[in-house]
Amino acid sequence: MVSCKSNNGAVKYNNLVVEQQNKLKAAMVENEPKLKGYFSSFEYDSITAVSTRMEAQVNSIIETLQKEPAPKAEQGENFKKAVLNYFDYVKSVYASYKNYGTQTEAQGRKYASMDIARMLSHENKVFDDMLEAQKIFAKDNKFKIKEVKTNTDNSVVKK
Repeated sequence: MVSCKSNNGAVKYNNLVVEQQNKLKAAMVENEPKLKGYFSSFEYDSITAVSTRMEAQVNSIIETLQKEPAPKAEQGENFKKAVLNYFDYVKSVYASYKNYGTQTEAQGRKYASMDIARMLSHENKVFDDMLEAQKIFAKDNKFKIKEVKTNTDNSVVKK
């Protein structure tokens, strides 16, 4: 998400969200390749360590956004709810990775792997829901955003 120009509280809140998402994106760009390697080489302790750090980072972002009141603007509460839902989802993905890494038996890893697959199947919907809420928020508050889309490797590309 990238914000554009305006001077009201809605844009300020949108910019905060964009800033937090950019922090998450930078951490994901750094850590996702590591996680893929650890998963493929069965380095369970490393999966757990990276996932724990990422989960903590996402939790910090959630705390930052929760402390900031939703703007007193059209759709402010709905946008905040969608944003927090997105970050909660990302946090739960890393929690699932961590759970997989801490399993000590094949059966536990099998169930944890199924949980990861189930969660990841919702990724596009959760992201799209947040983006749609942002579009509505921006439109109702008369500011523009530049749309972004994610590639299959979770990198962000401007449309």
